[in-house]
Amino acid sequence: MNKTLCLAIAALLGLAGCSSERVSHFPSYKLKVVQGNELDARAVVSLQPGMSREQVQLLLGTPLLRDPFHADRWDYTFNIARNGVISDQRTLTLYFNNDQLVRAEGNAIEHAVQQLRAEQAAAPRPVQQPQQPRQPQPAFQPDPQ
Repeated sequence: MNKTLCLAIAALLGLAGCSSERVSHFPSYKLKVVQGNELDARAVVSLQPGMSREQVQLLLGTPLLRDPFHADRWDYTFNIARNGVISDQRTLTLYFNNDQLVRAEGNAIEHAVQQLRAEQAAAPRPVQQPQQPRQPQPAFQPDPQ
């Protein structure tokens, strides 16, 4: 009886130490998950009103979402998640009218402009050219939020 009781107590204590809360504190490799279309910053800034669907698809690639209920709308999304927590999310929504690009919105535009400005600031400047480098200006302005 004493041996069985000691074995049962040891088993209960061992199982109590295996709660999911305590297991999550152990250091382990968390897989980085990248989903969606990673958009090139130069391609996003190159979007112009009046571009055809074919030109946009050639520039950005096939959209991740083509809504059957909204045929004139393409959605590009990009997410980076680690351990189920999204650390970076970018979206770009393009609107067409008569197969011509009329509007673009989403945080991917602002991110592309910031990325190109950072690249220009990091690039070495030639000493002989007195001109200032041109700042990238997208045809579509980021949404004020």
